[in-house]
Amino acid sequence: MIATIQIEPRWTDLDPVGHVNNSVFLVYAEEARNRFIHAILPTAWGSMVVVHSAIDYHHPIELHDRLEVTSAIEKIGTTSFTTVNVISTATHRCATVRNVQAVLNEDRSSARPWTADERAALEKLLSTGKQDPI
Repeated sequence: MIATIQIEPRWTDLDPVGHVNNSVFLVYAEEARNRFIHAILPTAWGSMVVVHSAIDYHHPIELHDRLEVTSAIEKIGTTSFTTVNVISTATHRCATVRNVQAVLNEDRSSARPWTADERAALEKLLSTGKQDPI
């Protein structure tokens, strides 16, 4: 399953050159990813933390650009999963963002394994190719 949101850059997102600042790409990905995860794992959503982020920058984003940010699950581990966000304009892929999120145990001291229901929900999304706007 691929979920999609639309984002319009704000002037405060820009660097002195007039491009969206590199750190803002993480904010755009976070917005899309959090809506996606909350929709599929609402009870675990509040217990998840990002443990790794990586960004590949492909094309600059400017203030007038209208963005589409997609979210998909790439990999599922025992206590974590990897999401991929693609940030695009109508004409360019601007960035690919990968985040690994872990789910914490009740006292938030360490990661816990996915429950059977959580894993089933994640695996269902990993295996389908459907697009579903949020």
